[in-house]
Amino acid sequence: MVEFNAVWYKKFIERSNEKDLLVNKISELLEGKPKGSCLEIGLGVSSYFAQKLSGLFKRYCIIEKEIFAGKIPENVELVQADWEDQEVDEKFDVIIASHVIYYFRNKKKALAKMFTSLNYDGRIIFVVNGDTADYGPLKLAFSKMLGIKYDFTYNELKRLLQGNNFREYALPSVIEFKTFDELHEVMRLSFDTHPEEYEKFKNKIVEYLKKNIKGNRFIIDQKIFEVSK
Repeated sequence: MVEFNAVWYKKFIERSNEKDLLVNKISELLEGKPKGSCLEIGLGVSSYFAQKLSGLFKRYCIIEKEIFAGKIPENVELVQADWEDQEVDEKFDVIIASHVIYYFRNKKKALAKMFTSLNYDGRIIFVVNGDTADYGPLKLAFSKMLGIKYDFTYNELKRLLQGNNFREYALPSVIEFKTFDELHEVMRLSFDTHPEEYEKFKNKIVEYLKKNIKGNRFIIDQKIFEVSK
């Protein structure tokens, strides 16, 4: 199982416009939809989503397995627990699962639990990285260095959602960088399944970046799945 690294996450978020783009898109998707209650699964290193979105709901709850000592809005409830282990005896109008699927031990079971915890006519909003733009080819190039076949979580999620009613959206986010060594460091979070190999092949990765990335902007096509019950 992949372990969440808060330091790598913080470095990534500081160089990306990802969060602002997601808040705007999620707000747009929720227009005209039931917004009595929201459950956010996994908050990373800040309560950014809660600060921006909680005002849309009568009740906003976060479940986070890592100990969080940061600031939480007064109207938001924080439950320190692992989603896969926590008993959930209520249902929500909206469930937000942004970039957390990678860390589930049993993705199929974790998703099934979300559907069980969703009100009729509710929405689950999943966010994962796609397999295109600059990000996808880099992941494939790294997998080739390792001599393994890589299965994008994006494709795995699509398979898990088969038979459900969902819409998919692409939301390109940008990472600004000055040097390719710096970009290599910022991207560690995206390679946390093989951290030692990512460091071992640093020179090869940097050479790949120099050859394939033009300018000082690295693009990740985030994929948003809006799933209705």
